Amino acid sequence: MRSAFLPRALLSAVLAVGPVSALVAQRQSCPAVGQGTMPLKYQGGPTIPAITACDLMTRLYLYSDDSMLGRRVGTADNLRATAYIEREVRRMGLVPAGDSGGYFQYLPVFERRIDSSSTITVAGQVFRYGADFTAAPQAARALAETPVIFGGVANDTTNLLSADSVKGKILILRAGQGGGFGRGRGGSPSPALQAYSQVLAGAAAVLTIAGPPAANAARPGQPGGFATRGGPAGAFEDPAQQGRGGFGAGSLATIQESLAQAIFGQPLDQLAKGTPGKSVAVDLKVIRTPLPTRNVVAILPGSDPKLKGEFVAIGGHSDHVGYTIGGAAAEHDSLKAYNMVALLLGADTRPRPTPTDSQWVRINALKDSLRKVYPARADSISNGADDDGSGSVSVLEIAEAFAKGNFKPKRSIVFVWHTGEEAGLWGSQWYTNHPSVPRDSIVAQLNIDMVGRGAASDVTGKSKEGADLRGAANYVQLVGSRRLSTELGDIAEQVNRQEEIPFVFDYAMDADGHPQRIYCRSDHYNYARYGIPIIFFTTGGHADYHQVTDEAQYIQYTHMAKVDQLILDIARKVADLDHRVVVDKAKPANPFGACVQ
Repeated sequence: MRSAFLPRALLSAVLAVGPVSALVAQRQSCPAVGQGTMPLKYQGGPTIPAITACDLMTRLYLYSDDSMLGRRVGTADNLRATAYIEREVRRMGLVPAGDSGGYFQYLPVFERRIDSSSTITVAGQVFRYGADFTAAPQAARALAETPVIFGGVANDTTNLLSADSVKGKILILRAGQGGGFGRGRGGSPSPALQAYSQVLAGAAAVLTIAGPPAANAARPGQPGGFATRGGPAGAFEDPAQQGRGGFGAGSLATIQESLAQAIFGQPLDQLAKGTPGKSVAVDLKVIRTPLPTRNVVAILPGSDPKLKGEFVAIGGHSDHVGYTIGGAAAEHDSLKAYNMVALLLGADTRPRPTPTDSQWVRINALKDSLRKVYPARADSISNGADDDGSGSVSVLEIAEAFAKGNFKPKRSIVFVWHTGEEAGLWGSQWYTNHPSVPRDSIVAQLNIDMVGRGAASDVTGKSKEGADLRGAANYVQLVGSRRLSTELGDIAEQVNRQEEIPFVFDYAMDADGHPQRIYCRSDHYNYARYGIPIIFFTTGGHADYHQVTDEAQYIQYTHMAKVDQLILDIARKVADLDHRVVVDKAKPANPFGACVQ
């Protein structure tokens, strides 16, 4: 972005709704359309069957309003968002396809916490949870008296213990520097770390000795707050996934040095790798509280008696990441200006840069200009207007076009608003493991996630080689369109050529081995793992990705309407084919295995 590109011009070029939908917008009494400065709040009129920028604006300002508090899965905030979607599909007259004849499909999600009565016992001496040790809820289990072995410092791959010496025992480790198993973004563990993890995998459990207080203190110079997302941390429990993979024993608990002394009976600095200790009994109890969590599922029945039993699936995700607590709220315009200059991929920016002196000059100039457009305001809510408010309201707009328009597809259309995508693709995992229509009747799935940006000023991602990708006037990324079906990818290209102004398809993020692994990071993959052909539509990343600055006033509504029309036209084409989309590529061998791009 050039420093001479003034903020008001940027707002006019990037944020304005253009002339394509102007006539429709006028009929809809949508005065904000076409203005250079978008409002912070907006309430539009009734939506119409056609896909319009005004409709999308009306829906998205409501859906990403501060009152939704970021729509985090497992919270009342996400329930409010799904209630809005349910009201809309009911109004459209779509057929409910959730649980018990309704539109909602509920997921088994629970708030989990360790019961305060949990204990670790060593030679009859009882140690208490909270005072002598801590544990994560997912670690909760009971172990009868089990032999113990000291394993040295965590993540030390030198002089490894043998797998046989560790197998079936509780492995106790001193806290090491850093953490994890050496995986970078898209990387793989080294051979040494693979061997280390194999040793750990044979242990009955792992206990880690807490470091001294200074080692656990916050790092100096790190910003306070913004560490905790509002709402409980839910745990998704899908029986279909249980026992399918994992990382071995993992960490069971973090214990105080006093507990470690009781186990080994000698100073910890004198322990050698392989030193045995007294047997340990563990009784970790978990309290599980259900968190109402739900997909929204609705069907438009097909018009052809022979083909209506087959489905084209169209989906987006209803959730975002909530709000931040535990610190002072950010000043919105300051953060927006910083992101525009220094954080061009938002939360995907790696490493997080330190602005240069000249960049600080630009940041301050942008901030001052932004404050002439919008009032100064504190902000702690990640509204998720683009991620994936844009996809959620796009699916609604496409559903209304199908339900209220003159065109009636031969195959049925199943619309699914998945929840919990941000937590790990929960909703799409649940729906594809427990579909409300026969899974083999779904001929294709079209996934819509982040389709509200894509301007030339947006860095939409990185090529496999690391070069910046940028948006354009008619820009959209396609991911996965030919990974299972050459024909589906060809249909997308054919339909696009027939659009009034064809899009420029960017396939760079779909490259095999791309380190950002976008193919694996949204809900379409849970369909693809079962061999269902998919296309993932997105306008890509930007500086507001997973930031509190992802708000409705920064969305390109005319561009989004064009993307939605393209998706509608592709869905119509697939729905009316005289044959199922041909699957000519191998599907994943194990639907429960790791995704590979």
